[in-house]
Amino acid sequence: MVIICMVILGKNKDILNRMDIQNFQIAKISKKKIINDELCIIDFKLDNWDGHIPGQYSEICLTSEDGYEAIRPYSIASEPNKKTLSFLLEKIPNGEISTFFYDFALVGDLVKISKPIGQRFILKDHSYTIMIASGSGIAPFLSMSKFLLNNNKTFSLFHWSKYFSGLVDYDYFSKKNNEANYFPFVTREKQKKWTAGNSRISAENFINFNKNKKYEIYICGSDSFVKKASEIIDDSNLNFKLYTERFGS
Repeated sequence: MVIICMVILGKNKDILNRMDIQNFQIAKISKKKIINDELCIIDFKLDNWDGHIPGQYSEICLTSEDGYEAIRPYSIASEPNKKTLSFLLEKIPNGEISTFFYDFALVGDLVKISKPIGQRFILKDHSYTIMIASGSGIAPFLSMSKFLLNNNKTFSLFHWSKYFSGLVDYDYFSKKNNEANYFPFVTREKQKKWTAGNSRISAENFINFNKNKKYEIYICGSDSFVKKASEIIDDSNLNFKLYTERFGS
């Protein structure tokens, strides 16, 4: 995960000047896309960014005029070598940062973004990669998967979403299905001509993997989803190394 420590500054450079800039740099919101009632993607443009390792995060730090700060970590969703950083944000009830970005942030607002953080959940790329996500847990896998595709690596990506609109980059991954082995699931909404999954995660989703092959498996999502998925993988008899990331952990 890349930690975006964004200080919400709007366009007020005086606040920027009062900030400790040691681990942060100024970024400008270059694009905002509302996906559905819960999710949005925010793109940031930076002048000096040295890239990140897929799976890292940054902290968003919002600062009010009276000096109050709210800081939250968010996974970097963009490709590692791009100068534009992207973050997938889920609007949380009463969430200070997610509500601000979803409801109020505008293109052109200035923020601060921390250097990339985290080594625990980064892409190792030592063996065949399986990524398992629920909801906005797809965020770090957007970065990991595009890194693998750009390096001509195949992988498997499983994504469970309540609604079809939550399948971020569905069209992109569907077109890349030969390389990506993309498995989308929608659990609360029926789609016309929908031929992909509609059930919750189960052991049946992983029975076709070769038990003599080595895997590195990444799981990201809510506590309950990660717990359930980890139990299923533990019972799968696959040869794997497991890495997990839970919301709020």
